[in-house]
Amino acid sequence: MRPALAALLIQCGAAAAAFALVRAAAFPPALWWPLQAGLAAAASVATGQPRWWWLIHLAFMPAAALALRLGWPPWLYLCAFALAWLLFGRIDRSRVPLYLSNRLALDALLQRVPPGGRVLDLGAGTGTVLAYLARRPGIVVEGVEHAWLPWLLARLRLLRRDARVWRGDLMRWPLAGYDVVYAFLSPAAMPSLWRKARAEMRPGSLFVSNSFPVPDVDADEIIELDDWKGARLYLWRMR
Repeated sequence: MRPALAALLIQCGAAAAAFALVRAAAFPPALWWPLQAGLAAAASVATGQPRWWWLIHLAFMPAAALALRLGWPPWLYLCAFALAWLLFGRIDRSRVPLYLSNRLALDALLQRVPPGGRVLDLGAGTGTVLAYLARRPGIVVEGVEHAWLPWLLARLRLLRRDARVWRGDLMRWPLAGYDVVYAFLSPAAMPSLWRKARAEMRPGSLFVSNSFPVPDVDADEIIELDDWKGARLYLWRMR
């Protein structure tokens, strides 16, 4: 079951349970939403959802109550939803938010690109990696991004650079033929992406992940970026 659907079912179940408890115990109605938040968070823990879902379940009902008190017009929420969709795409399906690579990661990545190599940035975002690598002559730089707004910004950013970015599903993009595949995605995406890389990337090519390791697979090299986040680059040489 997709995490977003599981979260919705948990919230609905917690709402029903909280309502029943409030009525059965004759609690003040104001206790309903804190009780629902606590039950939803507990159910999230019990079902093994990642920790960030615990916080989402805890914050959902207080945020909804606050929104009702603010009395904002409905169209404002519709605009916020549309902006989130343009910025992040179908994050409920991809489970990949927008992350931006910093200069330390770009410098380390550039050192691993062979002369005349072909590089693919999976989840290219606004084109930061592509624009940086395109400064080095002789290499082919390509990227794929699924969200509309970052993809459009990347296209505009790369108009005068020797790099290309496409809009598409990164999990369906072919990886064969690239010397280096770079990804800065999320922990949820790494297991399936690793299976795809193993199946499609040729021997000797390099798979690089910013910050997120592949579960239970030791990297051939780990580069400490020494930034404020304590980020790392994980590198695997395909065999």
